[in-house]
Amino acid sequence: MNKLAQTSAEILWRWRVLFATGCLLVTIFAVTQLASLTVSNSLEIWYPQDAAELVNYRKFQQTYGNDEVVVVAVSSSAGADFNDEAGIELIGEMTDRLLEIAGVATVTSVVTVPESLAEARGRLLSGDGTTTAIIVQMMAGDEFEVRRHQILLDINTAIDSFGFDSRLAGFGVVYDGLNEASTTGAATLLLLAHSLMFVLLLLFFRRPVPVLVTLLAVGIATLWTMGLYAGLGRQLNMVTMALPTLVLVIGIADCVHLLRSVARQDSSGSRQDRVISGVAQVLGPCFVTSITTAAGFLALTTSSLPVVQDLGLFGAVGMLAAFVTAFVFCTLGLSWQSCEPKIKQSRLDSLARRLSKHAADAPWRTVVAFALLLILAGFGMSRLETDTNSIGYLQESHKIRRDSDFIESRIGPYVPLDFTITATDSILSGEALDAVQAWQVTVTAMDEVGWSWSLLDALAVKRDEPPSLLGESVIRTRFERVRTFSPVTTAAMISADNELRISFGVPIMSARTMQALIGRIQNAAELPDNLRLQPAGYSPLYTRIVDEIVRSQVQGFSAAILLILVLLGIAMRSTKRVLLAIPANTIPVVLTLGLMGLTGIPLDVATATIATVILGLVVDDTVHILRPAKGQGLEATVMQAVDRSGGTLLLTSLVLAAGFLVLWFAQIRSIAWFGALTSFAMLVAIATDLLLLPALARLFGRFSRS
Repeated sequence: MNKLAQTSAEILWRWRVLFATGCLLVTIFAVTQLASLTVSNSLEIWYPQDAAELVNYRKFQQTYGNDEVVVVAVSSSAGADFNDEAGIELIGEMTDRLLEIAGVATVTSVVTVPESLAEARGRLLSGDGTTTAIIVQMMAGDEFEVRRHQILLDINTAIDSFGFDSRLAGFGVVYDGLNEASTTGAATLLLLAHSLMFVLLLLFFRRPVPVLVTLLAVGIATLWTMGLYAGLGRQLNMVTMALPTLVLVIGIADCVHLLRSVARQDSSGSRQDRVISGVAQVLGPCFVTSITTAAGFLALTTSSLPVVQDLGLFGAVGMLAAFVTAFVFCTLGLSWQSCEPKIKQSRLDSLARRLSKHAADAPWRTVVAFALLLILAGFGMSRLETDTNSIGYLQESHKIRRDSDFIESRIGPYVPLDFTITATDSILSGEALDAVQAWQVTVTAMDEVGWSWSLLDALAVKRDEPPSLLGESVIRTRFERVRTFSPVTTAAMISADNELRISFGVPIMSARTMQALIGRIQNAAELPDNLRLQPAGYSPLYTRIVDEIVRSQVQGFSAAILLILVLLGIAMRSTKRVLLAIPANTIPVVLTLGLMGLTGIPLDVATATIATVILGLVVDDTVHILRPAKGQGLEATVMQAVDRSGGTLLLTSLVLAAGFLVLWFAQIRSIAWFGALTSFAMLVAIATDLLLLPALARLFGRFSRS
């Protein structure tokens, strides 16, 4: 037995009460930090504060105002018509009420749009006149993100006071829905995970006390992690909402190994000797697995996405915290016999032995079977897509999705896709405006585009009337008139007399689809050399995330595999064992990515971390099976490890798989996918360790002997 592990176990036993007291003091401090935890799913949290796209977006907002708008669709009762005088009057009253809400900058409705702009007015009414759209523009400012939820509540309250059905849409509405899902979802998932873990562990341990001690230990580790998260000013989001559940589920493995190890010790020994011996046997392997899992999470910090960095950093903290609390509180609990699980030869132990023996007896057949699975996975990976869709994160039955679909079907596309055209001289010249108008007409004719809006529309320039024919003096006269009576209108459309903002109305769509549409719109522009066209506003941020997802996946996985191989090399001190660990740990990742491609699950902001996280998780069982045994060859080591720990590894893998499957019930679809895929990976990993490793060890032995 390792002397360092023996000494550490003795110290842990001697000072177990002191260590537990220290942990409880840390827990109290962590709990005091949780009150400051807030939630945000705004797109801005995905980028570093100095990212060029984010800097440009803020400049755009400073120039033209906040581009976040809420589309409020108000439907009248049967037979009522918003086209008649009474209906128009009601819309006016609702417009005034909305303008009174703190945080609202402007409100656009049929009563605020001049009758001369018939096309613009028509876009705010459904064909039958029973539904009207009111556009609410939010104020800009640093506090807006915090106030958004209250503003949306106030909008709903204002419309409800008139007795009409209202539906809200817009990216801000989606983010508010994601915030709510992240808050209530995280709490619900954590409660569900605790309940499931209690039932499963009770079935395996057949005693309640070890179950309660296990849940206490990992629960405290979760509090430490989230307390640090909140204390450092981090905000919960749709990615990090899974963090408490991850720490809870993954942290259980160390407790299971420790408790079963002590329970397997010779019953004739004293309680102290049995606990110290049992702790010493698993302390080293559990430390290595905790370090490798933490390394997998830590590799995510190489991502350029701040939320992915946070998941990596605090996931690593959680894994190390779970290791500490598992050994401290389980050792304390094992002071009493009642904390030992009831252990006898279980079906899991015999199943693990039979699987490994069968694979070792037919090594080539086993290797070929895994090779065929890899070929199928390769086909699936060729179909894997990278994309993200903000509204698509919500379940199809979610009210926000249903409201969005209603508005698009009754009113039309509502998402503004902004561009700016900058001139080297005046943007109001006839040549410049003719080019802008021609481009605007071409783009509006595209199937995906429902409407367009620019300064030309505000100046009542007809689409079939070239501005140059009116003359620059007429254009400037109209411009000054509009600026005098509605300075807000011109401020949102023109900057410094040399830049125009043009908005197109498109359906809410995924980032990849919007990226392609932006490219087509840019290609449709035939502008003079003195004009420069650029995507602006929210869309460059939204579409850029696709490229960042790919970069995060590649960087994170590369860093993880390098870190883990180095750690395995140090721990195992055997090149042969490290080489065996490579297929055992990469196959679950490859098969999971292949499954994503075959089932149409995209790599998005949540699932982009899947390969790195899985790699950090699946290495745990491999460490327990491949850890060197003094005086024994590779094949004997593997089979003895399966004999000793196979049942425990099956148990922890099943618990992990079931725990991750809890995430399937998340309100956010990508988190649900993440949970189901990670659960699948855990099952593949234990199958690989119990089947492929014995087969490869047998083949290595044959080659060595020959």
